[in-house]
Amino acid sequence: MDLLTRTDIQTLAASDAEGPHVSLFIPTERFGTGIQADQLRWKNLISQVETRLLEMMRRPEAEALLAPARDLLGDSLAWRNLSDGLAMFLRPGWVRQYRIPAPLPTLGTVGDHFVTGPLMRLLSGDEHFLLLALSQGEVRLMDGSRHTVGQIELADVPTSLSDVVEPAEPRSDTMTRPLSGGRGGRAVFFGHGAMDDDAKKDDLMRFLRQVAGGLQEVLNGQTAPMVLVGLEQNVAAYREVNTYGHVLDESVVRNPDGLSPAELHDLAWPVVEKRHHEDRTRLIDRFHAMSGTGQVTDDLAMIRTAAEQGRVDTLFLRSDPWCWERATEGGDPVVAHLGEPGPYQVCEEIDLAAADTLTHGGSVHATSRIVAKGSEVAAILRY
Repeated sequence: MDLLTRTDIQTLAASDAEGPHVSLFIPTERFGTGIQADQLRWKNLISQVETRLLEMMRRPEAEALLAPARDLLGDSLAWRNLSDGLAMFLRPGWVRQYRIPAPLPTLGTVGDHFVTGPLMRLLSGDEHFLLLALSQGEVRLMDGSRHTVGQIELADVPTSLSDVVEPAEPRSDTMTRPLSGGRGGRAVFFGHGAMDDDAKKDDLMRFLRQVAGGLQEVLNGQTAPMVLVGLEQNVAAYREVNTYGHVLDESVVRNPDGLSPAELHDLAWPVVEKRHHEDRTRLIDRFHAMSGTGQVTDDLAMIRTAAEQGRVDTLFLRSDPWCWERATEGGDPVVAHLGEPGPYQVCEEIDLAAADTLTHGGSVHATSRIVAKGSEVAAILRY
């Protein structure tokens, strides 16, 4: 599964290449259920976008631009391994595609820049989280939302103790020695009897240290909270070697072996939801406490300027429904001529404010709670 990062959103939002930019979003079903409905929705969206493109360019150019989107229709493997949403971004000679573990609207846009607003749900701290199921027999990393989790392939990360340490031979003269080669360096046993507790702990720590090192590359650029699920000794040992800066203090202390993704989600989501609620309440209380100081505002134009200058510490976005979801509700899901005055301009301004906030190290939070009455956005400023 592709993990969307802040850097990805910043790259998309900053694209100023020449030529038309197409952004495509649809909600999808996980694990291949509802494949035909997802493909039909995608096919219809492409056709509607093509109609708009033909108002701006010749048919061969429009067909070439949309070719990757049409090629996806025939990729049966991709449609069997979806998440909660699918997003694709196209410009002449360039394409990016993401499976998004958060709900997306059905939306296509055509203009001189990409639309990134629907992706903010993923990085807003309101939906997205990571789950690391730890056991000596199996390590699983999962990408989750409010409703579900999906497993992420760990091609270059050891996923069991046996990837690092071979079982002791049934001999009375066994001891351990690392093997060269293999994923993380395997080990064989020879020497004197069964390993004592210290040796077993050493093997566990070596295994978890290699897991943490491998995950460091997989999670590069991520800021989603991570919940650890595992027996107490494994969770405690992993915390000693962990390099990911967003692991939650509260864990799920339970053996994850044999638990389905749905069961793991049910155990982890309450921990994530509690953290989200605490964070949002603290930040909203801070916003109201700073009223009258000049360091909070709900004026979109002022927020846009402050975000561009790197002065936004915390940006609140109104959600449930989000701006683009409201803008296209009950109407045409395709928006053309971005950047011009019109009913979608507010959504574009919010997108830019959010992207600039992330670029300058600020945080973006989505909330259905009223932060500033009558406003789509609110912000706490650094100065």
